[in-house]
Order: sequence, then C-alpha cells, then structure tokens
Amino acid sequence: MNRFSFFRDAVRAKEIVKILFKYRFDEFLEKIDAPAAWLRKLAPAIRGAYTLPQRMRMASEELGPTFIKIAQILSTRPDILPGEWIEEFEKLQDHVRPIAFVEMKRVLEKDLGGTIEEWFDEFESKPVASGSIGQIYKARLRDRNEVVSVKIQRPGIRQPIQTDFEILSWLAQQLHVNFPDLQSFDFPTVVEELKSGIMRELDFRGEARNAEVFNSLNRFPEKVFAPKPFRQISSNRVLVAEWIEGRSADALSAEERAAFGPELAEIGGRSFFSQVAETGFFHGDPHPGNLLITNDNRICFIDWGISGQLTERMRHALMDLFSACANRDAQDVTRIAISLGRGTRRIDRVSLEKAITTTLFKYDAELKRMEEVGRVVLELIFVFGSNGIHVARDYTLLAKAVISIEKTSGLLDPNFSIARIGEPFIRDLRWERWNPSRVSRSVMGELKEKITTLGDIPRDIQRVLHRIEDEDLGILLQHRGFEQASDTIHHAFSRLSLAVIIGSLIIGSSVVITTGIEPLLWGYPAIGIVGYLISAALGVYVTFDILRGNRMETLRRKKRRKSLQ
Repeated sequence: MNRFSFFRDAVRAKEIVKILFKYRFDEFLEKIDAPAAWLRKLAPAIRGAYTLPQRMRMASEELGPTFIKIAQILSTRPDILPGEWIEEFEKLQDHVRPIAFVEMKRVLEKDLGGTIEEWFDEFESKPVASGSIGQIYKARLRDRNEVVSVKIQRPGIRQPIQTDFEILSWLAQQLHVNFPDLQSFDFPTVVEELKSGIMRELDFRGEARNAEVFNSLNRFPEKVFAPKPFRQISSNRVLVAEWIEGRSADALSAEERAAFGPELAEIGGRSFFSQVAETGFFHGDPHPGNLLITNDNRICFIDWGISGQLTERMRHALMDLFSACANRDAQDVTRIAISLGRGTRRIDRVSLEKAITTTLFKYDAELKRMEEVGRVVLELIFVFGSNGIHVARDYTLLAKAVISIEKTSGLLDPNFSIARIGEPFIRDLRWERWNPSRVSRSVMGELKEKITTLGDIPRDIQRVLHRIEDEDLGILLQHRGFEQASDTIHHAFSRLSLAVIIGSLIIGSSVVITTGIEPLLWGYPAIGIVGYLISAALGVYVTFDILRGNRMETLRRKKRRKSLQ
C-alpha cells in the first residue's frame, strides 16, 4: 500500500499509528517511514517496565476486534513467534460489548428471509455469548420444537476488517523491506494468510461443514460428538445448531472429577488420537471451554471455526517427527524438517541442527517419558521458522491441540498419560504405513508415475522446439530489491502531479478573480478565492511532505552509518 492509499483510510490509519506510538513503537514507525509521526505529541507513551510482547498484546486489545483476532491466530503460529509472544497472545480474549438485539435481528431476518416469529417459537434476546465476530442466542425452532443455538454475525464487520488488513499489508511490506533480519518470516505472505483465514471464519457455513465432517468420521458417536447444524436455516452470517446443555471440564466439582473424570479423559484422548492418526481431521482448538461435559457424561466438541486436516503423507511425516524426537536424533529431525516445510531461503543445515539439538536437550527428561510432546513440537516449529522453514499451519494447530488435550484431560484425571493413550494409535499408523501390501502398492504407484513421466519427455521437448520455431518463446526478467526505488519514483510523480494541479488552480483562480463573476467574497469572485485557498492548502501539504521526507531520509542515513560502524 503506497502513501496515498494509506491516507485514503486516514481516520483508521491515524488511530493505529497513535496507539502504536502510545505503546512505544515509535522507532519502528520512523524506520518504516510511516506517516503522521507528529501523533507522538498527541499520544503520550505508557510508563512501566513492560516487555515487547506485553506491549504488543496491550496494543492489540486497544486496536480492536480485528487485531485481537489476528493476535489469537498468531498464537497458533510458533513458526513465526517465539514462546513468550505465544503466551502473551494466548491471554487475549474477545472483551467485546454486545450489540443491541435490534441490530442483530436485522441480520438474522434478512438472512432467514422472514421474521423471527416465522422460524422460532421462542427467542431469547439476551446473548449467551458475545465475541468479536458474532453473538450467540438461545432459541426454540417453530416446526421441530427443538432448542437451538443461533450464532449471528455482527453487522458491518467485513469493511472494518478489510480496512485494517489494507493498512496491515502496507506495514508488513515495510517491515519486510526495512528489517532484513526478519525477511525469512515473509510477513507480507503471513498477513495474506491471516486475511484469508479470518475471511473464511466470517463464513459460518464452513463451521457447520466442519461439525458435519467430524460427526461423519467420528468413531465414538455414543461418547463423543459435535453439535448438529441445521444447514437449511443457516447462512454465511447465521449458524443454527442444536443446543448443548453441559459444563466445561474446569467447572466440574472435585467429587464429579473423581467419579467419572478418568473415563472422560480416556475417551477424550482416544477420540483426539483417532481424529489425528486415523481420519486426519481434528478440532483445531480443543481447550477446556470448547469441550462440554453433558449431563449423561458425554463429550461435545463445540466451536468448529478452526479445524486441521492432515493428509496421509502428513500423518506419516508427523509419526517420523515424533519418533525422531523420542530418540533425541537431531540429524533426523533436521532431515524431516526440511522435507516438511517450504523454505524461504537457503537452509543452513549446520545452524538448524545445532538449534534443534539445543531444543531436544532442553526437553530431554520430558522426551524420555514422552511428556510435553506438544510443547516440544511447538518450540521446534519456531526453530524451523527462524531458520527459513515454514511448515503447514495444520502441524502448528496439531501441536497446540495436543497441549490443550493434555491440559483438559489433566483437569479430569491427574494421572492421565497422553503417551499411553496415543501409543496404540501410533503403532497402528506405523503398520498402516509399512505393511507389505501398502509398501508394494506404493512402489508400484511410484513406478507407474516415473514411467509416465519418462513417456512425456519427448512430447515436452517437441512442444518447446515448436514454440522456438514459431518465435513464441521469451525470457521474463524480473528485478528484485527495487521496491523502495519504485515507491520513491511513485512518490515523486505524485508530488509533481500535485504541483501541476496547484499551478493550474492558481492560474485559473487568477483568471476568474479578474472577471467579477458573482457571488462575491470580500469583493472578489468566490470561485477564485476558493481556488486560492485549495491551492494554498495543497501547497502547505506538499511542503510539509517534502520537509518530513528529507528529515526521515537523514535519520535513515544516520542509522545506516551507525550500523556500519
């Protein structure tokens, strides 16, 4: 986003910059040449010995729902953020004031295509939960006489999110250009991934689809389930699902945990490993608040907005990673890491293996007992990311999910062992991969693919030769590293365009001022006076922009000299 598109959303941009100054990010803003640096005077910095992650978490809370949601998603991205950032962002909750029911009612009735009375016998106007994206209400269906939960999206939420992401994209690009040490994390791509993820979450049909997929693949329907969605009366902004009466694990009494906690922990752990090792489709955020214990002692996984999916190859690679970690084999973990992810630059295998060795040594005792597996994998994923290897988001979701399952099951049964529960599933997965029948089919499939590829080579060569013969083959040259030069040229032409406009306004106003055309202002034609005022305002803006640009360039040169000394 260039400077002028930044000013197109001037009100929100000003608010973001002001809050970043307040939380002492002024050095970062000056380095990326962000506009409106004078806002520092209007936003006194907070006092106190806060760490950088703490300041970023507090800034996100003040910046509002979009940034809270982004920080929450980033807390599942250990390939980008280290542990202390993850822990801070995990503290973020959607402290959002509920919107009046009359506004939510408009969204509901528009998407249902009828009034509330046509669809529901009862509808409680007070929400049972309120978040940054939507609010949940309790109701009773008219025809079926079933109690349901109705999740309604907040009205007008899409445009503010679009605006925030436009500004964030510009900031990420500046961050990528001005901080070479952070380029391996590829923040512009990360912002685009975050945007697409949040936009998917805004479509409630995806959440309904995830719940249906889980129920169809579920091996333990008598003990574990997801709320049944009513797709025929749901939409992208309204989700109607069966109402689940239950309590979270941390709401159970000590007597209840002692009575049936171990059984629930056992079935919950088995269900989770079945999701991961057998079907590959799993709940992405199974923290205690998203697992309800029903009155008949069943487990209900709610809130399917985030889910993970592992292909057969990903599940086999995950098994290899767990095995290499258990053996504390840093060389094997290095090999698996390179095969798992996409590299953003040349991989220094020696540095990567040293960092992995340090992590494995740090968790040596836990790995011997196969404990803290999720935390080990999370830290390893950050090591991969800081060395230029970005693994699929589903792996990070899985590592976080393992930690959540350990926490939830530990509340129900202090003696819960995730290694004991997972061992038979890992054993079955290993047999699935290496049984003779599976290996022979795999070898034959690879052989057929190679033979087919060899058969395509002559045709490919012939196609290239024909293109050369038809003079239809060109070489695309792409210059890299000229982003700042392009911005400078664009900025210069923008200034020149403004100068031409100012000159034209002055000349035109001077001509009009001599005609005596009414209406008059101070005895002169008002049109001419207005033209002079507009040209004066634009002239002040251009002068301020030039002086500010020169000042920022001087600061950059000084910093560059200091870094070279």
